[in-house]
Amino acid sequence: MNLREIIMDAIKYPISDTRKFLIFCALIILMSLSTVLPSYGINDGTLSIILSLVTLIVSFIVLGYSVDVIKGGTEGDDTLPDFDFVKQFVMGIKALILEIIYFIIPLIIVIIVASATGLFSSFTNIVYASIDAMANNATDLTMIVSAIPQSTMNTFTNALTITLIVAIILFIIFSLMSFTGLVRFAKSGSGTEGLRFRSIIRDMSKIGFVKIIVTLIVIYIVAFILSIVIGLIGLIPYIGVFISIFVGVPFIILFLYRAVGLLYADA
Repeated sequence: MNLREIIMDAIKYPISDTRKFLIFCALIILMSLSTVLPSYGINDGTLSIILSLVTLIVSFIVLGYSVDVIKGGTEGDDTLPDFDFVKQFVMGIKALILEIIYFIIPLIIVIIVASATGLFSSFTNIVYASIDAMANNATDLTMIVSAIPQSTMNTFTNALTITLIVAIILFIIFSLMSFTGLVRFAKSGSGTEGLRFRSIIRDMSKIGFVKIIVTLIVIYIVAFILSIVIGLIGLIPYIGVFISIFVGVPFIILFLYRAVGLLYADA
């Protein structure tokens, strides 16, 4: 599918089955109760614990259902998937673990780079030098900065620059890989499949790296525009906020995951 077809299909998709869409909206309502009710002055301790537990459980179900939406997109299904709360709860937990792994790997690499370039040690030296300066009656920021050795500042600046560049590159690479890994997981139901890096790179090459990047950028731009529209609806007195949160948010979630599924349909 081309980009226009993906966007148009994903926009129409959430209301392809009104009953299932309303059920999904109800799940979002349940997931939001722990944050919405306290804003209305309901702060019972026991109730808060129960609602927090409900939020956690429903969040996994919503994530698992979103994985099924991706799977439906890759298989060309035109309507929302059926609900299987137990299965989708388990899938949601697996999906979260998968995403955490994709977050931990670049984080570890960035920490290693930061340590190797001297970011942590130079920052510590800057803190100690600043404390000494303040102990010696430094009264403003200029005096404190001037008390820090220039070599320490240079080391910190260079290390920070290198670390940020590496972090940005890794974030882009692993974000793209995590999308592909999530799709492989959605199609197979196996977390291991979502971590087969060689197969992930092959799938990305088959679709085209440029197409993936451009499509994801456009998808998020459209989602941002939808968010603005939903925000404006939220300004409607009395019912606006409920429509925006409990209808608009589910619509955007389904739009995003459907679009991702369609993007990887040819993988």
